[in-house]
Amino acid sequence: MKKAFLVASLCLFCFLQAFSQGKKPLITLDNLHLNTRADFTVDYHLGHDSVAPSYDHGFAGKYLVVALDGTIGSRFSYHLRQRINSPNIGFANTFFQGTDWAYLNWNFTDNLFLSAGKQVVAIGGWEYDSNPIDIYYGTEFWNTVCCYEMGASLNYKSPSGNHHLLFQACNSPFINAAMQSIYAYNLMWYGNMGAFKTAYSVNMIEYQPGKFINYIALGNKLQFKGVEMYLDIINRASFEQSQFFGQDLTAIYGVGVDIGDKWIVFAKAGLDFNQAQLPNTEPYDQYVTPGKKVDFESLGFEYYPMGDRSLRLHLCGSHTSVDGISKFQTNLGLTWKVDLLHAITK
Repeated sequence: MKKAFLVASLCLFCFLQAFSQGKKPLITLDNLHLNTRADFTVDYHLGHDSVAPSYDHGFAGKYLVVALDGTIGSRFSYHLRQRINSPNIGFANTFFQGTDWAYLNWNFTDNLFLSAGKQVVAIGGWEYDSNPIDIYYGTEFWNTVCCYEMGASLNYKSPSGNHHLLFQACNSPFINAAMQSIYAYNLMWYGNMGAFKTAYSVNMIEYQPGKFINYIALGNKLQFKGVEMYLDIINRASFEQSQFFGQDLTAIYGVGVDIGDKWIVFAKAGLDFNQAQLPNTEPYDQYVTPGKKVDFESLGFEYYPMGDRSLRLHLCGSHTSVDGISKFQTNLGLTWKVDLLHAITK
């Protein structure tokens, strides 16, 4: 299957090139990347009650991903990201379930466009928006959310490019069978005010027909030369709750500092808790279950030996507490991002 997909990608490249002759090519291939990551991980679980401490370790291939982007004529663009090594979380264990996204953009004007296909469910926050290959430790919400679904969105970008508004209707990420008749309705704003950037959303997501869990997700980022930090806050609530705010929450703080051209030192902390319902009741929130509390802190560095972002070595450690039970983890890994388009055309 892997070889077949790579061969198909090369055939697609040749096909697109055949149609891309002349001054105004009909179809272009602008990006073709292969991204891969492999880790060695050590876990240490503290004992509790009658459970003895445990110590586990091993190698694992984390990601093997192909991404391509291009244009069709002057008004359409296509976008695909496929995980080859394993499917994503979802109800169907199929090759297409391993497709993060596969969608077309139709540009009505320079600022207004329609997007349709399998796409990212528009939920705010910078952790949520990060490429999974760049996440070493995530919140409980990030680890469980199903963030790719079939749908469509209407998008507006300001003439300056600093503001992007979109309204999206898509399948609910809580679906566990085809044609389940539950949907998500998402309003998103990406803002760029110089050093301060936003990834804000409000979301109404059906977990049963006519029953919604609602998100207010506020992703805040400060970005200076050599320093980047963000704070995400996601409030989740059902209309059936007596108190809408502060009962079911995720908060994430992250900071990264460049040291020269080859090093980045980073730290991250996250907290998830759900006090909106009693444990062992039918949950409104399908990701952070009632009564659960998870927090973690992590620290590490990235090293780029080539001086660019094509090859990366990382080492980091974390402490996680799940309902008061601690786990320590150390992670060493290698990531490489290959520009296949440049390699083929060079």
